[in-house]
Amino acid sequence: MRPVRLELNGFAGFRAPTVVDFTDADYFALVGPTGSGKSTVLDALTFALYGSAYRWGRSNAIAYALAPTSNRCTVSLTFDVASQRYQVAREVRRVGQQIQQKTVSLVKFADPTAVVTDADGPQPDVLAGEIKELNAAIEQLLGLSFDDFCQCVVLPQGDFARFLSANARDRQQILLKLLGAAHYEGIGKRAGAQAAEAAKEIEVLTDQLSRHADATPQAEADAQARLSALGQLAATVDQLVPRVAEAHSRASDAHARVATLRTELARLTPLRAPDGIGELQRRAVEAQTAAHTARDAADAAAQTLADATKAAQSGPQRAVLNIARDRYTEKAGLVGRRDAVIAAAQRARQELAQSEERLRALADAVTEARRTAEETRGRRDRVQQAYAALQRRQQMLAPVQAPHGASDLTSRAAALARQADAAATQLAAARDRHNQAASALTAAGDGSRLTEAREVLDQLLDVTRSLTDATSELDDAVEAVAQADSAVTGAQVRLDAATAALEEARTLAGAAQLRPQLQVGHACPVCEQSVTILPPPLSDPALAAAQAARDAAVREHRDLLSQHQAATTTVAAKQRAADTLTQRRTLLDERLGTLLPDRPADTERDCDADRAHLDERAAARDQLVAAEQQARAAAQEAEAAHTSATAAVATLQREIDRTRSDLHTQLGALAELDPPAVDTHDVTSAWSDLEAWAQAQRSTVENDLSAAQAEAATCHQAHQDATATLEAAEQAHATAHSVHTTAVQQRAAADHAQSTLTDRLSELQTLLDQAPPTDALPGLLEECDRLEAAVETATAEASQTREALKAAEAEQQQWQARTATAWSELTAARDAVAALKPPSLDTDDLAAAWASLAAWATRAADDRQADTLRAQADAHTAHSEAEQLLGQLQGLLRDHDLDPQDLGDGPGRAAQAPRVVAVAAERARGQVEMIQRSLADAAAIQDKIDSARTQQQVAAELARLMRSNKFPQWLADSALDTLVAGASQSLRRLSGDRFDLSHHKGEFYVIDHSDADSQRSVRTLSGGETFQASLSLALALSDQLAGMGGATKLESIFLDEGFGTLDPDSLEMVADTLENLAQGERMVGVITHVTGLAERVPVRFQVHRDPHTSVVTREGT
Repeated sequence: MRPVRLELNGFAGFRAPTVVDFTDADYFALVGPTGSGKSTVLDALTFALYGSAYRWGRSNAIAYALAPTSNRCTVSLTFDVASQRYQVAREVRRVGQQIQQKTVSLVKFADPTAVVTDADGPQPDVLAGEIKELNAAIEQLLGLSFDDFCQCVVLPQGDFARFLSANARDRQQILLKLLGAAHYEGIGKRAGAQAAEAAKEIEVLTDQLSRHADATPQAEADAQARLSALGQLAATVDQLVPRVAEAHSRASDAHARVATLRTELARLTPLRAPDGIGELQRRAVEAQTAAHTARDAADAAAQTLADATKAAQSGPQRAVLNIARDRYTEKAGLVGRRDAVIAAAQRARQELAQSEERLRALADAVTEARRTAEETRGRRDRVQQAYAALQRRQQMLAPVQAPHGASDLTSRAAALARQADAAATQLAAARDRHNQAASALTAAGDGSRLTEAREVLDQLLDVTRSLTDATSELDDAVEAVAQADSAVTGAQVRLDAATAALEEARTLAGAAQLRPQLQVGHACPVCEQSVTILPPPLSDPALAAAQAARDAAVREHRDLLSQHQAATTTVAAKQRAADTLTQRRTLLDERLGTLLPDRPADTERDCDADRAHLDERAAARDQLVAAEQQARAAAQEAEAAHTSATAAVATLQREIDRTRSDLHTQLGALAELDPPAVDTHDVTSAWSDLEAWAQAQRSTVENDLSAAQAEAATCHQAHQDATATLEAAEQAHATAHSVHTTAVQQRAAADHAQSTLTDRLSELQTLLDQAPPTDALPGLLEECDRLEAAVETATAEASQTREALKAAEAEQQQWQARTATAWSELTAARDAVAALKPPSLDTDDLAAAWASLAAWATRAADDRQADTLRAQADAHTAHSEAEQLLGQLQGLLRDHDLDPQDLGDGPGRAAQAPRVVAVAAERARGQVEMIQRSLADAAAIQDKIDSARTQQQVAAELARLMRSNKFPQWLADSALDTLVAGASQSLRRLSGDRFDLSHHKGEFYVIDHSDADSQRSVRTLSGGETFQASLSLALALSDQLAGMGGATKLESIFLDEGFGTLDPDSLEMVADTLENLAQGERMVGVITHVTGLAERVPVRFQVHRDPHTSVVTREGT
């Protein structure tokens, strides 16, 4: 993965839009003071890919992405993988109190050189558009998880510096952490916790098992017997209950008949005819006759009122006559006001014409005054603009002055150029001499191979001695196995004999127990044949002694077998150790042959000859190393001198460029003044010419300014006078316009009054054309009075007759209501005994109907009295039978331990017996099921106890294996071998073939080829050398993690490491190391605030912070 372009907006300290362009930046540095935001750039790069950053502590942390005062941030990264270009973008927003990712995207460009999407070109392929898809897509594309990326690309350099000097225990913890193997410690802890939980579970389950102690097979059998007895009781109860119910039913029927007869007798006894029925009929007939007479008189009075009303409606109407009289009066008043209204309208027209003439004259005066004011204002503005232009020209010419020190720039530049050329010639010669010495040293071979050959030779001696000891131990172990095998064979023979003797003793013991039970004529329980003669009794077969002998033989066989297995295991372990040592000896011998290709053939096992050969080659190489170091020192001195001279030339050239840039800037500022043409190559002459021209221009401008100022004052006074005249004319015109408006309003009011009067007179004339004449109005009003009086008299008479009719009808209704009430009482009395079938009644004669009903009631009451006595005797017989059967049922319940009180106290309590028996049976059935469930639960709990015990044993064993001195130690040791091998290759390249890395017995060493391949502890390294060693370890782990994760080729690496504590020599070595690293195929990025280191990096991204935001500026190519 190689980044191309990083865009930030609102991310952490970068509140403003920021672009970091990595194009052609194969080796760059992020430079700036502490806190400026250098590390934030790497945080943004990591966040764009994985949604978090290494420094934030968690892979799902996003809160640090948003600046404290921002509500939204966006991060976009364009990067290359292999030959394809991709772009990933994320957006974070503040929603209430929450900070959330809102939109994400991952696209693949069709054009591998594109950095933005072209709307007219081919569109990119969208690989992910959802948050849950993006991280998986990035991991699949890069082949690295978030943690792996932070260790492979953004290296945790500080951990490796500690890794070099840590003790064995701390180094194991650091290595496991960097390898991501810290979860093994968690596995061990979880296994220990699981073992403890399993032990606790066993304790809990054992307590639960004790709660089922009462659940036994005998308890189950007793419960089943109780359930069977209750079943038989239920059948008996089912036969008795219907008989009890039938007896109770007969008693209830008899009681019901008694109650019914008594009820009927109670209804018949009070049935008698009421008093005064005849008088009631006579008064009702008289009231009906009086009501008919009053109704005829009311109808005659109503007809008289209708005739009078019709006559009044057809005669003259009073309201019409009153309206006509009012209209005649209004017309006379309007005719009297007509002449005065017409005169007022004529006066208003004359005043309006006069005001219009004066208003036109004043408007012409205002127009003339406004024209004069505009002319004077235009002259004043033109003069002021000319004066301002002269002032601006004077201000532009004032700052024209040559910068200090511009006169001797050319001579100084020539002198420094000569010094730089001389330094370059000396540097080329020194480099040639160093290259010759380095070539000779390279031809002599790699010094690390000699160092490694010494180590391999030492290891070969150790392995050979260890193999000799292991072979001897293996022979002893094989002999011990043979002896144990012989002992096991003998123990097996003795065990077989003891087992046969025990079986024979058991057979004889069984026969001895059966013989006393045999009887002549019965079958033998063993052979099933008839016994004819009884055999004699057998003596005691000594079964216990045979059993004891066999148990002893079993224990002996088991002990010897365990010894045999232990001896066999020992042989296998010794054999594996011997095979491992043999294989390692072969590998070391082959490696020594590879490292020493000119090794004599007859020294295959002569280690002294090999060591002498190594010493001879090392001495020759030491001489070449010394020559190369001397040439390198001379080349470095020449390079320092050349660098100093080149820097001085560059510094002076920057000064010339600044002076020329100032000249161009000044000419650009004076462009509108048309300055003279100057030669920008000779900055001194150009500045002199420009200063002379500016001085002449300043004198001319000063003279022009005085004349322009006097003319401006004259124009300003003329404009003030014209403005005063215009204001006076406009005031007079406004007054006249107000008078004219008043005249218009007065004329409109007068015209409206005249029009209104004329229209009303016309309207009244039209209305009065249909009205009676004025002199006929009094006679018509008198006729209205006569007709209205006749209507009032007829109305009073009609009201009196209606009141008399109401009184007669009320009297009739009262007697009719009393008669109806009497008939209702008769009907109600008969309806009350309707179920007893009373006789039909005469509806025309109320008294006769009552007499017939009363006679029937007397006869029916006598019959009901006799039937009541017979029904009471039947009820007593049935009740006695029911009580006898109920006593038998209660006795059965007591016999089965059931309480008869559960039946209740009511007459229907026998019907509750099946329910009581069913409840008892259900309880017995529940007891059976409870015992069965308890037995099943006890078996299940026992299974759980066995399973938990197995789990506890496995977890305890796993916790033991996960201790730091078991599996994690083996993993760390294996990883360390691979890590050191890869780190040694990187260290050799980064140190210019000076160092190799090795480790022995928990300590790290470097092989210094510049010091006769001496072996030095890493604790003795300088700051720069420590950086080289730790960076080599970091690169090795990066390659290992990337290989394990299936990552694509790693094309970039970023070092977020502080270098401020290093001394100048160590800092120089760090700079050389980084330059060597940058010569590879990776993009190398460094974060530093050390100026000396940053100046040696070809591309620098300056990061600084203003009060609002962090800013990134690219420098270099």
